[in-house]
Amino acid sequence: MKKKTKSKKQVTRKTKSLAMTKGGWAAAMVLAVGFTVFMFSQEESPEVNRPGVVAPSAPTPSSNKEQVPPFHADANEAKPFPETLSPSLFPNPVVARAYRIAEEMPEVLAQQPCYCYCDGFGHGSLLDCYSDGHGAG
Repeated sequence: MKKKTKSKKQVTRKTKSLAMTKGGWAAAMVLAVGFTVFMFSQEESPEVNRPGVVAPSAPTPSSNKEQVPPFHADANEAKPFPETLSPSLFPNPVVARAYRIAEEMPEVLAQQPCYCYCDGFGHGSLLDCYSDGHGAG
């Protein structure tokens, strides 16, 4: 049996066809990237007025129906500060660091509300969450 060999003309034609395909893909990619960059650079300014489109307004304190949990406006109101749990009790480094911060800066945490709404447990601020395991989540 004789093996069929391709002529130089057939090989050249196939190579040119393949090269044109690669060139076509490259051109398409360049156009796609260029179009994407153009679109992102043309973002409209939020101040632009468009008919029929109403911009959302920021909530005002009077429209905010969520009640802020208790906290101390002045750190002196929270004294004596509750003793926080030792950071060494927690193997998770993130939790241990949070308890370390509470230990080092109780006056700051006393002035922060706790949004887990633990005031039902008698907590008066975020600092109280670190006086027990509650702050560990």
